[in-house]
Amino acid sequence: MLGLGSESLGLGAGYPLFTCLTLRWIMGSCQTAREPLEVQMSMKPLLLVPALLASLAAEPPSPSAFLGFPLGADRQLADYKQSSDYLRTLAKASPRIHLVDLGPTTLGQPMLMVAISSEANIKRLDHYKGIAKKLSDPRGLSEAQIEALAKEGKSILLLTCSMHSTEIGASQMALEWAYDLARTKDPEMLKRLDNVILMLVPNLNPDGQNLVVDWYRKQLNTPFEGGRLPWLYHPYVGHDNNRDWWMLTQKESRAMNRAAYFEWFPQVWVDEHQMGSTGPRMFVPPYTNPVAANVHPLVWRSVDHIGGLMSWRLEQERKAGVAYGAMFDAYWPGGTKNTAWWKNVVGVLTEVASCRVATPMEIASGELSGGGKGLERYQTQVNFPNPWKGGTWRLRDIMDYQRTAGDAALEACSNQKESLLKGRARMALDAVASGSPNQFWRIPTTAPEQRDPLAGARMAQILRENGVDVSLGKDAYFVPTAQPLYRFVKEMLEVQRYPEVRPAPGAPMLEPYDVSAWSLPLLLGAKVELVNLDEGQRASLRSMKEEDGPKGGLDKPGATIYALERTGPVASSFINAALKAGVNVRVAEATFQAKGRSYPAGTVILDGAKALDGLARHHGLALKSLDRLPEMPLAQQQSVRVGLYKPWNASMDEGWTRWILEQAGFAPKSLDNAALKAGKLAETCDVLVLPDLDKAVIMEGRMKRGDGDAKPREDMPEPYTGGIGKEGAKAIQTFVENGGTVVAVASSCEFLIDELALPVRNVLARTKSSDFECPGALLHLKVEPFHPVTWGLPADSAAFQKGRLAFQTSPSNSQVQRTVLASYPGDQRDILASGWIRGSEKLERATAAVALRLGKGKVVLLGFNAQFRAQTEATFPFLFNALHWAGLKGKDK
Repeated sequence: MLGLGSESLGLGAGYPLFTCLTLRWIMGSCQTAREPLEVQMSMKPLLLVPALLASLAAEPPSPSAFLGFPLGADRQLADYKQSSDYLRTLAKASPRIHLVDLGPTTLGQPMLMVAISSEANIKRLDHYKGIAKKLSDPRGLSEAQIEALAKEGKSILLLTCSMHSTEIGASQMALEWAYDLARTKDPEMLKRLDNVILMLVPNLNPDGQNLVVDWYRKQLNTPFEGGRLPWLYHPYVGHDNNRDWWMLTQKESRAMNRAAYFEWFPQVWVDEHQMGSTGPRMFVPPYTNPVAANVHPLVWRSVDHIGGLMSWRLEQERKAGVAYGAMFDAYWPGGTKNTAWWKNVVGVLTEVASCRVATPMEIASGELSGGGKGLERYQTQVNFPNPWKGGTWRLRDIMDYQRTAGDAALEACSNQKESLLKGRARMALDAVASGSPNQFWRIPTTAPEQRDPLAGARMAQILRENGVDVSLGKDAYFVPTAQPLYRFVKEMLEVQRYPEVRPAPGAPMLEPYDVSAWSLPLLLGAKVELVNLDEGQRASLRSMKEEDGPKGGLDKPGATIYALERTGPVASSFINAALKAGVNVRVAEATFQAKGRSYPAGTVILDGAKALDGLARHHGLALKSLDRLPEMPLAQQQSVRVGLYKPWNASMDEGWTRWILEQAGFAPKSLDNAALKAGKLAETCDVLVLPDLDKAVIMEGRMKRGDGDAKPREDMPEPYTGGIGKEGAKAIQTFVENGGTVVAVASSCEFLIDELALPVRNVLARTKSSDFECPGALLHLKVEPFHPVTWGLPADSAAFQKGRLAFQTSPSNSQVQRTVLASYPGDQRDILASGWIRGSEKLERATAAVALRLGKGKVVLLGFNAQFRAQTEATFPFLFNALHWAGLKGKDK
């Protein structure tokens, strides 16, 4: 038998099998009756191979040929390795494709982007990136220079796919689109490629694509085919990876942010998503109300133009069910294309109806429904002129709708090339003009003016990482108001007041799509102020660098005792690192005086050690030397073993909590239902953390939606079903009574209140959304700073609340001792710090956090989201201190 590999054909190693098979087929087709096959095989390759290879080089393999199955077919999916291997092959074969490695993902995979354009443009990518950069910050350019650059430059269109990994259609479509663009000979498409550089990111969550495809393949031909995963499709944050685009905590968002705002400077960012299965087939802009006031109106005009062209092309192709001006508003800055609005980038969202991953769905006309802003009913209306009538909906439909939208975006960027380039420059110059050359936001760098200098440094660094101009001067960071990203800075540094927009007189207001508050000073607990600088002060400033920040260290090397005053969450990271390094760590339980300075309760006392200086410098913390130990009892701080409950109803709050605890050095161990039911928690952990979960999820694995009853999620295979049940609840009670600590965050507090019969009740338990609603707001807190859980926290703080939870406690008794840790102000006018809330009067004087002693153990109830999306750093100490409390040894500890 003849060999099939490339080496048997004399080509050398490395050619794909389909190439070799093609060669074999051509050779075989040339065989004649007069020539033996051996003779032909000795001659034909010499004549055929060079021409064939030249043909193959000009004609890259199709995705289906490369993958070995028809891409887009029912129940067929490419995983990320297959996708990236194909794109590498395509880039090698086509001069129109340039492969870019954006950096490693959370699990270490390369996150790829392909730049697609004409061959001439690909050869001059750096040149066109340079033009885009100049137009993103055109200070110093004349109008004539801007006109010339816009004429010479190319539109840069960033199109990102399948960030939410179960929304997998775009990741498959991207391979076909790249292939077609690489080989097209259509004059119109060639014109677009000459005018536009397409930055195509086939998946913004590569790890998730593999997780989803692997689970889907395993469940094929079972009752669970096309069902949900029992774990997050991002290793830490799941669906919330599209909520990280200004805080930039995750590797994927940081990598994409660098590419967008430091390297490529696109004028347009299209983000392709999927949505539920029984509504419209697709959403394209315009968006619905409310609209963000700090965004340049040219963004909305450009968005409307591109979205309008998308819906026009979709209708021309008889793709029914396209809605606009519905469901998705233009207010919140958390997502990819949303954050871009404030950065003078035209951000466009598309959402296509889902099937069951790659399994088709039959949807009856009576199952189709509207709902949400702008489309209360599923019916013909001006923003939904051609409703889909039902039928079979499959992966191929999703890909085709997304492809049409992508082609329309490419068309718009080509036709409006100069307008988009000049528009980016105009928006930047208008932003500069909105500020004043003399006016700056000032962020102090030193205590006591900045209570936590690290919080100030963190705020400045977040702004810098978002592309903002930040300078360093004497004792402060300075952020100029006269800069291209003025609107973004203003949005981040000011408090929010959600606009009460009503679609008609007497109609209910349009409620927030996501959260309603994101004020960085409140989230981080950092001071910022507007100041005016004279010419000399401005001249003394220099640009902030990545390494700038509090340096930390020992004030007197070689001392035997040092003190660390807790002022923020980094103190906990330092404590954990010091304990790991073998440093003796103790805690002062009351205020004390030393060397003319007053130290508060909770001050960390450390024995001198060689490791301390390096640890202090690494964490940016200043350790103060003491002449002697404080004359008071000191509690011994020990390391704690942290268990974190992980339900099979994949919880984003669990993932965020796990990430935060790992970053702080707590090394949490995930505990599932079986681990809790088995008991013996004390053998595993000293403290158990319950993330923000409804009681129904913890007990039974059921989800609660709005005001309705809890409902079971889709069926899952064993062992991914149910909750901990009474068996697990009893194990937690035994764990606490025997000396363990349990910390509950937000909704999970109700589980502990009920199952441990705590003398606490939720005063909002029976309220309806019409009476009380708080969809993500920052609320003022009054903190009692004399308990181990509140050590180091300021007396006035702001907490993030997104539920219906506030406590009424009862006095301590012989079985349970309780301490109120924080409460809401007594006047409803003083409660809202930023965002929107309905029914704030119901929080007056209510308890927000409480600590209890039960038997030998401890319970901490945090009735707010202390660690929400890793954004609420000012309240991280509530959680971190609660964990340290479990490891605090001393009298009555």
